[in-house]
This record gives sequence, structure tokens and C-alpha cells, in this order.
Amino acid sequence: MSGCFKTRIEHKKRGLHGSRGTGRFRCCLPASALVLASSLATGAPLFAGASAAAQADLPGSVSSRPSSGDTQLTALNSDAKDTNPARPAGKPQSGKTPFSKPMPDSVIVNAREYPWSAIGRLNTGGRGFCTGVLVDAYYVLADAHCLFYRTEGRWWQPNELHFVAGYQRDTNVVHARVSGYELAPGYRAHGGVSLASILNNWALLKLEKPLGHQTGWLGLKNLNRKLIQRIKKGRGALLQAGYRRNAPHAITLGLDCGPKGFFAAESRIGHRCQLKPGRADLPFLVYMDGKFNLVANHVISSITRQPPRTGPLASARFRTRLTRGESRAPESGATASPVPTSTISNLLETLGHSKSNEDARAAQVRETAIQSFEVSEGLPVTGKASLTLLGKILETVY
Repeated sequence: MSGCFKTRIEHKKRGLHGSRGTGRFRCCLPASALVLASSLATGAPLFAGASAAAQADLPGSVSSRPSSGDTQLTALNSDAKDTNPARPAGKPQSGKTPFSKPMPDSVIVNAREYPWSAIGRLNTGGRGFCTGVLVDAYYVLADAHCLFYRTEGRWWQPNELHFVAGYQRDTNVVHARVSGYELAPGYRAHGGVSLASILNNWALLKLEKPLGHQTGWLGLKNLNRKLIQRIKKGRGALLQAGYRRNAPHAITLGLDCGPKGFFAAESRIGHRCQLKPGRADLPFLVYMDGKFNLVANHVISSITRQPPRTGPLASARFRTRLTRGESRAPESGATASPVPTSTISNLLETLGHSKSNEDARAAQVRETAIQSFEVSEGLPVTGKASLTLLGKILETVY
């Protein structure tokens, strides 16, 4: 972890949980141009409701004044003029294996398997929750607005916060209390909506125990134009994953996301994720080069067009300097599985590589399904489940 960020973490001695939330905004976004995605999708008040893993940036790098591109929401570039907000269900990419049935927009995944085990529920005082993502053995990223208790107009204290990693219905991988947290510079809970507050809607929480050794964690990736172009060429996949408000007890993986392009300010991208209730503010992950990384949180949606444009935006101002290293799978002998065998089996079944029956997850059936997929994609035939194989499957259904 960088020295400057480590110093900020150690501010716990002076009250790490912070008391930000007062003061006036120096700028405001025009209400006719922007609205939080969670509000557009659910009708909830701004900054209310379920949270997502949040963006991260170096302090002082976000201007307090929006640029002309920010304010006017300059249209997406020529690569992104398609107005269709989602990938047609059941439509494979050219040259790919046809689906045996329509590919769903989202699926429930096994939270006890990596990379999903690095995602967890941050429970707030027994009153609510949001999605958090482990980005180090001790540290979790979550939305800043999740930490503000609006009913009492105060910030939740660390001892009122509980992170449950790999939570799925009545089970979890591991859990721990929060020892302290820091809000992103520029975030304010009061006074209306500003660009600075939207772009800094994140917080870093330190846990009392290093859960990441048992669950693994995700690195932070800078979502830039080069990365987006690689995804468009089928060399990666942009995904959403987390706990929806209307499905709060299991991790939902969104498969209908695809980058449409950048707005004038490169820190915001357009994508094809459908604005469905409960999914609007789930964090964004990217698979590339054999690893899953956290890249963005969903913050705003454009309504500048009539009828309103349903394609949301994503803030993508992540910086790798905020973690100690790259993504890391669970350690040997850890509670969470380092290989997502259930997710692989389910997706291969949908792709038509195995039959739907009670034995679909049996080792022999899975091996045959994997071999079938590998042959269809021109990959070396191994029949073995792996994190890289999951990534290849996601690139196929993407």
C-alpha cells in the first residue's frame, strides 16, 4: 500500500470513522441532466438504498468543479451509438457456440467460490446492508453513502458495522467487525448532489481480522480506453456482481453488461447493463488476462434524451496504488474454494455443453462439458475447471 494512503488509514487514532457530512457544495449537477442510477431504477431517494463496492482515487485528483464535458454529458463516441441497452438474450457472438436456451441477463453464483467469495455484505447496525469488496486481506471498499444513517443524521460507528464475506442465504465464508474506516475526500452526505460527491462516493474500511486470506481479494484496475477496446475485441468481460435489494441473500452476477464508450471525461463510461430494480448500484468487475479485478461503481444515469436514455454511466476512477498488489485467490486450505466449479457448470449447461439434470455438477459430467467447450473454442483440451476457464466462458457469453 502506498505511503500516502497508509498515512490516511492511520488517522484512526484521530477518529478514523470521520464526521464528514457538513458544509455546502461548491457545485451542483443540473437535475435535468443526471440522476443516480439507484433512484432512476427504484424511485428511492438519492444516496439511499443498497450500496456497491466503490470507486477509489488518489486524494485531490478530482476537481471540485465539473468540466464542460461533465456538465453537458457529451454524447458517447462513435463506438457507442447503438441505443440498444442490453445484449439480446440468447444471441451468441459470431462464430461462438449457439446457446441451448436464452442466456439470462443475470445468474446467482456460489458465494463460497472465488472470485465471488471476495464479495460480501456490509451490514449496518442491523438496519440495512450494502455490497462490499475485499481489496486486501484487511480492507473492504464500499459506497460512502452506505455508512450514513439518514434516520438519525449521523455516520455509523465502526463497531456498528459487520462485514460478512461470501454470504449466501444461511451460510458465509468468514465474517468480521470493522475497526475503522475513512471516507473519500470530497464526499458529503448533506446538501444535495454534486459531481465531487458522486465521484467520491466510496469508503475504505479496515476489518478486525484479515478475512482476505480465507476469501481471496480483488485488485483495482484502471478502466481506461485501452482496456475497453480489449473487452470489445473479446479479450475480456465487464460484469456486475453483488447483493441486489430484491435478492439480498445471494450474489447476483450480471451478464448483460458491455461497454458502449466513454463520455467526454474518461472517468465515466457508458455500458449496456439494464436498469433493473436492485441491480442499479452493484459494483463492476472486469475479467482479463486470467484475473478478476474491481473497476468501477455505478453512480449516475443520463436522462438528457427524450425519451430518457436507459443506458447508465459508470464511474471508473480506480487506481491500483490503493492496494498492496494484484487480485489473489484464497490460500491453500482456506474456507473458500479457489476454483468456481459451480459457476462453470451452470454456464456450460446453459451454453448446451451438458444436460440439465441433478448430476450436472458431478465431476465426470463437468469434465465432459469442459472438454466440449474447449473443443468448440479451439482451446487446449484439459477438462479441468479453473479461474481462467471461467473467464473464457464469460468472454463467450459476453
